[in-house]
Amino acid sequence: MKNGVIFIMLVYNTHMSNVKQFLKACVQKPLQKLVRIKLKRISPTIIGVTGSIGKTSTKEAIYEVLKTKWRVYRNPKSLNTEIGLLLAALEQPSGFSSPFKWITILIKAFLNAFYGQKYDFLVLEYGADKPGDIQHLISLVKPNISVITGVTRVHQAEGQFKDIEDVFLEKKKLVTCLEKSEIAILNFSDEKLRKLGTELHSKVFWFNGKDIEALQTKTTSKGFSAIVRAGDKKINADFSIAGTYHINVLLPALLCGTLNGISLEEGISALMSFKLPPGRMSIIEGKNGSTILDSTYNASPESVKEALHLLHEFPGNKKIAVLGSMNELGTYTEEAHRGIAKHVGLWLDMLITVGFNAKYIGDSVLKEGFPRDRIKILETAEEAGNLLLKLGLAKGNVVLLKGSQNLVRLERAVKMIMANPKDAKKLLCRQEPEWEKIS
Repeated sequence: MKNGVIFIMLVYNTHMSNVKQFLKACVQKPLQKLVRIKLKRISPTIIGVTGSIGKTSTKEAIYEVLKTKWRVYRNPKSLNTEIGLLLAALEQPSGFSSPFKWITILIKAFLNAFYGQKYDFLVLEYGADKPGDIQHLISLVKPNISVITGVTRVHQAEGQFKDIEDVFLEKKKLVTCLEKSEIAILNFSDEKLRKLGTELHSKVFWFNGKDIEALQTKTTSKGFSAIVRAGDKKINADFSIAGTYHINVLLPALLCGTLNGISLEEGISALMSFKLPPGRMSIIEGKNGSTILDSTYNASPESVKEALHLLHEFPGNKKIAVLGSMNELGTYTEEAHRGIAKHVGLWLDMLITVGFNAKYIGDSVLKEGFPRDRIKILETAEEAGNLLLKLGLAKGNVVLLKGSQNLVRLERAVKMIMANPKDAKKLLCRQEPEWEKIS
């Protein structure tokens, strides 16, 4: 099995290498020129978002708040790479590996650069898989307002980051590039960011700190509630998204609003019906009245721990966790998976692992004394879906599904157990035809 996985990864990486060479040679440079033309023409305020967790969700929340008063654009996908950022700025999708789609995209990007709509704000994601990525993205599109959601240990595979300090050194470039008149929005609960804030020349505002914070967060069957404080104001709010930790998505959005003429009341009102992007802990109706917590877009050690905490406190009479392998952890892989076991207790009725590395979770949970008959170690998402169907889901059952992307793809299991599979394209991540070809 292990040799098979290695072979698949080699084939996949070779294919992706060829695609990347084509994109750099024929697509990236024209897009760069078009982005410069567009930005000079419309002169928007650029809001850049980075962090180890929650970039896309934070971008979406900022958009939701700002659009109440301003002309705002954000690409609804997670386009945050050297080409993705350019596509986002030019309001285009990815062409994946199709030259014909890229030709169409270049034509539309040309029209957008010269004749597209004007915006007051562009909200963009800045991703980093390795040292130098953020710096390169800044050279393409420099932000005026930068948001860092937090820094954790991610992207630790060979050729990526050595450790969390390496991740931090790259992420912080999004704020160290700012001018004195520009704005950094940082998470005060992150120790590294707290220290960084004292060293910046730009204006600094804090969420989970003196500028805005949430008090008394509480999980509900429809999401969570909180008291939001900004300055002397305190407002009770009910949010229709699962996981109290998602307050770290909402607070920087509210702060962006208050810094740009949108009151705290108006911002909260805009976010009360806000939904997270697909696969980022969506609450979906499952078969026979069960509830699905769909967090299948990606997984890291910290986000898995938060997801398990949510499952523990979520209302329900039977709790099932389907945990897939966490990718790109390098030498930290086994340790990271085994560490998840500390967050699984007898409150969990069934643990299902999917993928080669996820087996370490099951093995460690067993050593912690979790009953063997409540652990199932599987290889594919389809096997997990079939097992869940065989178990017979019922009203009051809550199923959490969380894992990384390549060779995991737990959204396929979600589709098998959701009450209305016809809604998959609207509710689940990676439903484009191109993704169906990728394992």
